[in-house]
Amino acid sequence: MAQLGWFTEPGGLLTGLDRTLLRRRARTSPSAEAMVGAAGRVVTPIPRGGYGEVLFCVHGRPLKYAARARTPLGFGARVRVSAALSPSAIEVAHLGPAADGCP
Repeated sequence: MAQLGWFTEPGGLLTGLDRTLLRRRARTSPSAEAMVGAAGRVVTPIPRGGYGEVLFCVHGRPLKYAARARTPLGFGARVRVSAALSPSAIEVAHLGPAADGCP
């Protein structure tokens, strides 16, 4: 096993590959379809017939999507994603107040 030190030791080939894969994975955001069912908060009010923005907490980092709703929603409203409208837009429904702090 000592012969493979350059391969598996810190700074070795496998360690470097693992770090690279983790960095790549961390940069990619979930698709709008993957967000269906997720809970978030309105950060830009959603007007009747228009779009606003919703903030989510994904793996500890903030993520925003353009969002529309069937009823107008104000800043801070807690919502759940009901559908993906496009790769960068979602439809949300009002959830009401929540006890958790994310987002």
